[in-house]
Amino acid sequence: MLKIRMQRFGKKKAPIYRIVVIEKNQRRQGKPTEVLGFYNPISKLLVFNTERVQYWKGIGAQPSETVAFLIAKEPTHDLKNGPYVYKETPRAEKEKIKAEILSQSTKNTKAKKKKAEAAAKAEAPAA
Repeated sequence: MLKIRMQRFGKKKAPIYRIVVIEKNQRRQGKPTEVLGFYNPISKLLVFNTERVQYWKGIGAQPSETVAFLIAKEPTHDLKNGPYVYKETPRAEKEKIKAEILSQSTKNTKAKKKKAEAAAKAEAPAA
């Protein structure tokens, strides 16, 4: 039986967990069937491939209690191009994601202001 659970990585007192699919009777640090994402409890960065999680759950893989809680939350960043490879530190990745979110929100607010101005002009009586 397959299980979706976490593998501990990182340094002493600075854990980082991988969310993996693994046989139920294998040890925690055993070779996983597939790596689905990761979770950093210190920075609260959660990244996983939602499509692959749904695939494995559809096959019958049971998530652990902690992973089920994390999966229920919205991921900070969704993986769509296969397994994640660390190229930057999690803090740098988090800052990068924050910058993307801020740029998207500023674009959305600018678009909303333009729509509101256009609506105000359309509603104003022609004098």
